[in-house]
Amino acid sequence: MTPTPARRPVGRPRGDGRPHLTRDEALLAAARLISAEGYTGASIRMIAQALGAAPASLFNLFPNKDALLNELVVYLAAPSLDFYARLTALALPPDVALFKSLFEEAALVASVDRTLPAIFYLPELQKPQFGPAQQARAALVAHYRRLIEAGLANGALQCDLPDLAAEQMLQMSETSVLAMLPASPQAQARASARFALRALLADPARLDAVEAQASRVDLTIL
Repeated sequence: MTPTPARRPVGRPRGDGRPHLTRDEALLAAARLISAEGYTGASIRMIAQALGAAPASLFNLFPNKDALLNELVVYLAAPSLDFYARLTALALPPDVALFKSLFEEAALVASVDRTLPAIFYLPELQKPQFGPAQQARAALVAHYRRLIEAGLANGALQCDLPDLAAEQMLQMSETSVLAMLPASPQAQARASARFALRALLADPARLDAVEAQASRVDLTIL
């Protein structure tokens, strides 16, 4: 059998002699620049300069800047969506799964580069060309909506507008970006999850028991 030839790296060597540009490097550099300069202000040339690469290297990875932003949002959402799928497979009570989801999301946001979650709130993402990005964010909200609806159905949770509550749950998990508190990521995550569940539980006296059960779930966002 003829051996399969090794794939050539995508892009061109960078000016400083570092290895060829990877998609992960390009996406993370784009996230930081777009968060700082806005989508319009962060050009492909600026992103390439931050990477020590030629603009042509980025165009070898992404056909245009809109495609880059779509892929960036999908890329940033992927670890959470993978976590949601693994959590759903455990068939936990919806209130416990909701606490665990909020805790892990908030802990992640408080731990990572604070510019990254801000990408989800760019005003440009409302435009039609960003359908893949919109679908990725909608999938994040849908996870919370399913849990809230299941909790309403079994009487564990209460709320007036599940769609609104689902959006609020996702945004609550990201408030550490705005607050920029000195508290540890774990403390911020616990406070966020307890705040949300205290408002949604039909019997708030169950909060400690729900938290205790969620804390025993050995699962995290990778």
